[in-house]
Amino acid sequence: MRPTVSPPLRVRGLEYGGPQPLFCIPLVPADLASLSEQAAIAAALKPELIEWRADFFRDGTPERLLEGANVLRGIAPDAAIIFTLRAKNEGGAQDTAPAARRLLIDRILRSKTIDIVDLELANEPDFLDALMPVAQDCGVRVLLAMHDFERTPPSDVLRGRIRAMRERGASIAKVAVMPRSEEDVLRLLDVTIGARREFPDLPLCTMSMGRLGSITRVAGFLYGSDMAFAVGKEASAPGQIPIEDARRMAEHLLRYA
Repeated sequence: MRPTVSPPLRVRGLEYGGPQPLFCIPLVPADLASLSEQAAIAAALKPELIEWRADFFRDGTPERLLEGANVLRGIAPDAAIIFTLRAKNEGGAQDTAPAARRLLIDRILRSKTIDIVDLELANEPDFLDALMPVAQDCGVRVLLAMHDFERTPPSDVLRGRIRAMRERGASIAKVAVMPRSEEDVLRLLDVTIGARREFPDLPLCTMSMGRLGSITRVAGFLYGSDMAFAVGKEASAPGQIPIEDARRMAEHLLRYA
């Protein structure tokens, strides 16, 4: 039996942090046509959540992003949708000025087409201070995230980041790091179960990236991670597994845990 959140976070009928592991398919479209194509493929695979990585969109104007959000909601009316306009320094596809990013995210929040917004913990305080109240007013959950594509920071640093996310008012805390050894993978799992015990009411999404860390995308559920990203049409980060395979592996692990 996996360690769960008490109480689970409810998002569009889902129990985020409940006994059922959640899989999210990321979409990385460059335009509306590819967004429609990827969303249709994802919706057919019936993930619990769909993430739109809007930083991959070539036409990142407010009008086009709003159009895209409405197209995605129309194709996947029942899915919980995560909106992500990732900062370049944390793996984003484009280098957009913080003020412009903040405006775009604000417009999407107010459209009420999404359920969760992904914001980087490393953003300046005024960036988060401006957007988090808007998300709350619009009924959108805030996922605060940290990414390190070069290494796995020391365990105390990772624990500190999760504490900071909770203190900041995160609905969900996300940590994604790159392992350089098998020991790094084990440390990420150890940090995850420690965070679940320290913050039993905080939903988590943790992963060790790349091929070396791919096991965390299915075994992480046993250590307190509540959601994993899996491939629909295209991966958005190294180490993601096709959703059918990931579900099958997680099901077998949980059955005998």
